[in-house]
Amino acid sequence: MNIKRLDYIDLAKGLGMLTIMWGHIHTGVSTQLVYAFHIPLFFFLSGLVFSRQRYANFGVFLKKRWKGLIFPYIVFSLLTWAVWAAYSYVTHASVESYWMPLLQTFIAQGSEGYLVHNVPLWFVMCLFSVEVIYYFTSRLKTGWNIAVCVALGAIGAWMSITDMYDFSVLPWSFDVALMALPFYAIGSLTNLYIGHERITGAVERHRGIAVLLMIVSAAFLYVGGTSNGQVSMGHAYLGKNLFVFYPVALCGIVAFMALCLLTISCKSLSSSKLIGGGISFGKNSFRAMAIHNPVKGFIIVLLAKATHSSVSAIQGGLLTSIVAFVLTLAITVFVIKAIELVLQKTLKRNSILP
Repeated sequence: MNIKRLDYIDLAKGLGMLTIMWGHIHTGVSTQLVYAFHIPLFFFLSGLVFSRQRYANFGVFLKKRWKGLIFPYIVFSLLTWAVWAAYSYVTHASVESYWMPLLQTFIAQGSEGYLVHNVPLWFVMCLFSVEVIYYFTSRLKTGWNIAVCVALGAIGAWMSITDMYDFSVLPWSFDVALMALPFYAIGSLTNLYIGHERITGAVERHRGIAVLLMIVSAAFLYVGGTSNGQVSMGHAYLGKNLFVFYPVALCGIVAFMALCLLTISCKSLSSSKLIGGGISFGKNSFRAMAIHNPVKGFIIVLLAKATHSSVSAIQGGLLTSIVAFVLTLAITVFVIKAIELVLQKTLKRNSILP
């Protein structure tokens, strides 16, 4: 079953990946705001394209997820580990173990200093965990599906605050997967009961309402995001109050999706090269996620040495963060295009890496 790509989803992935990159580079209020919603956004977007009809059975599901998530995850983890190990060895960096991060590829945990060679990769196996859970809950009647997803989400949120056990060491960030399940379910149910055509059609017919919704949601995001403090789903930390985290994250998702839908609905904007580049970047969001962090680390160290300052100073300064962001984005796009060229030359089509 061939699934047609949707520009507003690819644009959301592209712009969403930019917020992730910025959050990994800069430290400040803007970072606090993007962390409040950007990871929930990607779980929502993944749910938005979920369809039970795509999988005849669980075996087919696993086969597709192996090809689309697990195998690329292993490839990128091994490659970036090799680069990290070589760089650390050449620069005589203080490394406790060169081999432990490689073994941690199979644990795929975003907390406790795991995956030091490429931390953002935790998201891939966490998403796989979410999709496995939802594959089975989606077979339930809608009411039961919602109830189970909410209950599992509540268990995940409880795991993040309890002192009973350190659940942040669970493989594949399973505690975070439970926290993220409601966002994935909301995306899936939005697609099931509203549908992409009705969503895009409603925005085109009622742009004024969409703009108002975007502004109001963004205002709630700002107020809630700044008051709830720093959030990091990868570290299973939902801020000062988990009851604030979920509505704020949803407000961020609504504001962000309204922005992308409004952009696509405007022909003069959607046909521009800038937006086209954002859509293309979204189509390569997996590669961008897997590539940008090692690049970012190298760029920030380089800028710190060039300016005779510290890494924290580079990340804390707005101008230096912008320079680091632009350079990281440029190199990431270059590497993505190089990968695409190699795949086209060797395989005639992109059949291994997403």
